[in-house]
Amino acid sequence: MGAERKWFFSLLSLTFLSVLLLVLYSISPFSSPRPFPSLVQLGLAYPPAFGYYIFGGKGDKDRIFRLLLAVYHPRNRYVLHLGADATDGERYSLVVALKSVPAIRSFSNVDVIGNPDRFSYMGSSYIASTLHAAAILMKVDPGWDWFIALSALDYPLLTQDDLSHVFSSVRRDLNFIDHNNDLGWKE
Repeated sequence: MGAERKWFFSLLSLTFLSVLLLVLYSISPFSSPRPFPSLVQLGLAYPPAFGYYIFGGKGDKDRIFRLLLAVYHPRNRYVLHLGADATDGERYSLVVALKSVPAIRSFSNVDVIGNPDRFSYMGSSYIASTLHAAAILMKVDPGWDWFIALSALDYPLLTQDDLSHVFSSVRRDLNFIDHNNDLGWKE
């Protein structure tokens, strides 16, 4: 009977230790997913940040979401625009899809235009909606260095790290649209 008690006591001790370790592990910081740091440092000493305007029309919700995931980086700022021809249900399901991504939730750097503009690629409404998106980006977060407009039909050929690397060597005050009155070079 002494051997059975010893065996039973050993089994009980092992069970108690296992349960104790399991409880300690479940409340430890190793088991809970750590939130992403919400502090993104901006400035000349850090890689450049981009302001993205991603737009599409009716039926482009999945394409816009796919494109956002392809170009997403915590340093950047994003404005998504489903045109007026898209339904409110599409806009709502886009927001739900965005909230399902932990990084997007944590950094809160993606906005969806709730009152959409009607635009067409052939007219001035496209330019007006692009300027409207740039104004929204400047108002919401002026910390980005370069503005990029992408259609739902576009897909990036460079990764965000490659793009940041290329633009790291470019002066931040450089403008790719250079207007001047000297037309001598055209003659």
